[in-house]
Amino acid sequence: MKSPRTVTVHTRDHGPLTLTCPTWCTAAHEDGGHRVDITHTGPDTNLYVPTGRGSVVLAQLVLEQRPFTELPPGPVTFVNVGIGGDFYPSSPAALDRLAEALVDHAATVRATARRLAALRIDRGGR
Repeated sequence: MKSPRTVTVHTRDHGPLTLTCPTWCTAAHEDGGHRVDITHTGPDTNLYVPTGRGSVVLAQLVLEQRPFTELPPGPVTFVNVGIGGDFYPSSPAALDRLAEALVDHAATVRATARRLAALRIDRGGR
């Protein structure tokens, strides 16, 4: 396990703040923002799906913590799920619901593939 790093971030509203980053944090922590904007982020995990035009990102998962926020979900560690250009802060329970929905959608995609294959057989492969 990697040891935590310490960084000093110069904020507009609270001056220099020295923080201990979680071991998973890969953020650059740029100076000049507000204290409430400080965010610890981990590396992105992109979920790719194959398409007829190559692989595309279906969703993005980013481990985050915002130690000074008062907005939900608060200063706890969470995963921000990126879908369709928006991000959705998610708890472990929300991620489990997302995984279950993806399993259900996979069953729908498989059933649609079988239906398409049957239609093509009925039409002589077209």
